[in-house]
This record gives sequence, structure tokens and C-alpha cells, in this order.
Amino acid sequence: MDLELRHHRHAIALAEHRHFLRAAKALGISQPALSRSIQELERRLGSVLFRRSRDGIDATDAGRVFLSRARMVLAQVGDLEREMELLQGHGADELRIGAGVYPSEMFVAAAVARLARTARQVKVSVVANSIDMLLQMLRRREVDLVIGDLKTAQADRGVKTTPLAWHRGYLVVRAGHPLLGMPKPRLRDVLRYPLALTTRIPPDLLSHLVQGKGASTTQPSLLPAITCDAPSVMKSIVAESDAVTLMPMSLIARELAEGRLATLPIEAPWLGRSFAVIELPDRTPSPVAEEFTRHVVELDASAARLCAPHDRGSLPWNESAECRE
Repeated sequence: MDLELRHHRHAIALAEHRHFLRAAKALGISQPALSRSIQELERRLGSVLFRRSRDGIDATDAGRVFLSRARMVLAQVGDLEREMELLQGHGADELRIGAGVYPSEMFVAAAVARLARTARQVKVSVVANSIDMLLQMLRRREVDLVIGDLKTAQADRGVKTTPLAWHRGYLVVRAGHPLLGMPKPRLRDVLRYPLALTTRIPPDLLSHLVQGKGASTTQPSLLPAITCDAPSVMKSIVAESDAVTLMPMSLIARELAEGRLATLPIEAPWLGRSFAVIELPDRTPSPVAEEFTRHVVELDASAARLCAPHDRGSLPWNESAECRE
């Protein structure tokens, strides 16, 4: 059996587009050339990889096995080419970053700004998305590294994590919110109001919220009432309504100082979150990636040290344990 890398690429393109003409256009070849390539691949393998259906071209069982391995082969070839380029001093002028919703605004943007000042010739791209989507992009080599939720990353055995600092979370409302008039608001009081949170809530956090609301764990769609993947937009919504959101101090310090937003003294240490630098194992980071990671570690630590001045000594849980400086 003598397979060529072009066969792998052609089969993957056909599986993704499910149409010979569209796949051929994406590959930059003619449709007859693609058809001949797939026929030659099936002849060499001795198996039918694709069949026509009402909806287009579908992979057979043998095709799905081949495609899963083909993607791995192309990924490894890409890694090898990248390693050789790095050894020759090439391929180090681009960095593709995936970042979760919160870390994007907490410290990733500042880290990119630092990188831009010290490495002006580097091309940097940043994609903000949910941790699940970012991990998929990392495995497809569409990003070089990801900054996202530590717990989610640690559950994925196919990645390497560098844990970052612990960030305490605050339940945030507008100034003058009815909850601020209560002497000791509880979580069930908070959950009577709309929650403004990200579209992808970590499972452990969702579990606590569902239990606090007294809702069925089979109906998590009851939470939250407002979903948004931009912390700045969430803050604007909360400032103009009775909605409640969850934020780290680094994202609300200015609004607190200006008196536009306020934090609730709710005892809920599970609101805290740690992030991580997530990479593929056995993949050498470029010098630019290493520099960016250093900036991330420094800025993340600075963000984690922020605590609301009025919180110290007044919250119902141990401040020294929950705000780790």
C-alpha cells in the first residue's frame, strides 16, 4: 500500500464539503482530478470510502476510520514542518491565540499589547470563543495555544496545561439594585432576578446555580435568562436593568469606583475560577509564544490580586483564603 499525502487531503476535503465540485474548488483542482484521486485511493486501500446519498457524499465505516487517521497524519506532518522551520529560524513571525470570554478582557488583550510593543514584526491573531470550540481549534492546529478554563482543560487528556492564578468571582448588580437593600441576601434571592452570563457556563457553576434556584437539573435551560459572550456588553445590561452578572474584580473595578455597579456579599466560594495556558503536548512553542505566555502569567497574577477595598473584613467568608494575593 503506497499512499500519498495528497490522497489524505483530498479525502478530508470531500468529507468536509460532501460534494465533489465544492471540494475540488476548495482544493484548487478540477472535479475529474478529484474523482480520479479518490478512486485511486480506494483502489490502493481496497475499500470503498464514500457513498452518494440524498444529501450529498457520505463516508462509509471504512471511510470514517481512514479520515480519523488521515487527519492525525496531516497534523503530524504539519507539526514536523513547523519544527523544522523553527530550527531554521523561520515560522516564528506568527502567533494564533484562542481565548475564553473572560480572560480575553481580563489579561489577554493586555498581553497582546505588550507583545506588539516588543515584537512589532509578528503577526498576531486572537479568536475569542467558548473553551469547547477553542480546544477543537487547538487540535486542528488552527490556533497555537488557548487561554481558557483550567477545569475544562484538565478534563481533556490530549492537552498540556500551565495553570494560572485563582480569580474570585463577584455577583454584580447596578447601583440602587433592590438586592443591595437586603441585610443578608442569599443565592436564592439573587436567582429571582435575570442572570446575565456567558453562553457556555462551566458545569460545576451551572450545577450550583440550578440547585440554588431549586430548578430541576434536567432543565438547566432555565439559567441564565440573558446570554452574552462579551463582558463589556454584560456590564452595560446590568447597569441598566435588574439583571445580575458574575465578574472578576479586574473587569469591574472602574465601574465600582465610579459607583455605577456594586457587588453582593454572597457567600459562594465556588464562584471563583482559574484559567490556564493550554497547548498540545510534544509541540515546541515558538519564541513568540513563549514571550506571550510570560506576559499572560504576569498580567493574570496582577488581575488576581485585585480585590474590592470595601470587601476586606466585611464579607461572610474568609477573605484571606478567597482573595489569594
